[in-house]
Amino acid sequence: MQITVTIEPPDQPAVATLLRQSDAIAARLYPGAFRQPLTPATLSRPGIALFVAREDHGQALGCAALLDLGDGTGELKRMIVDPDHAGQGVGRHLVTAILQSARARGFRSVLLEVGIRNVEARRLYESAGFRNRGPFGRYEPTPIATFMEADLTRRAI
Repeated sequence: MQITVTIEPPDQPAVATLLRQSDAIAARLYPGAFRQPLTPATLSRPGIALFVAREDHGQALGCAALLDLGDGTGELKRMIVDPDHAGQGVGRHLVTAILQSARARGFRSVLLEVGIRNVEARRLYESAGFRNRGPFGRYEPTPIATFMEADLTRRAI
């Protein structure tokens, strides 16, 4: 299966479906107070680029957003891979595309917050060069969150 990743508008049914899947997975893993759902409207704000992974026939397999934090860094937001396509390299394609885009835009690093129970995502992020760090921006430490950073000044993507 050929996987392509492109920046697309968030206001499409396939993206809404993926975001609902992400919310359902988060609801199973984490208490309600710690969840912050994303909608296509939220992803339409300025400074956010939505990356969508598709297979040969155009089916959306996953998505993730890159938020420009305005200080030379970006935040990887809400990566989701359709559970029917987990383990097929979709997440790797999304992370690679986001890091390449961030580097091309001159970002020095990409930050993210990931839940401690999302072991597969943590493994993927670590293999892509992300390392643990403290909270950033408006984030506060919580018992369910880990914060990570990929330093783009050191590692070629």
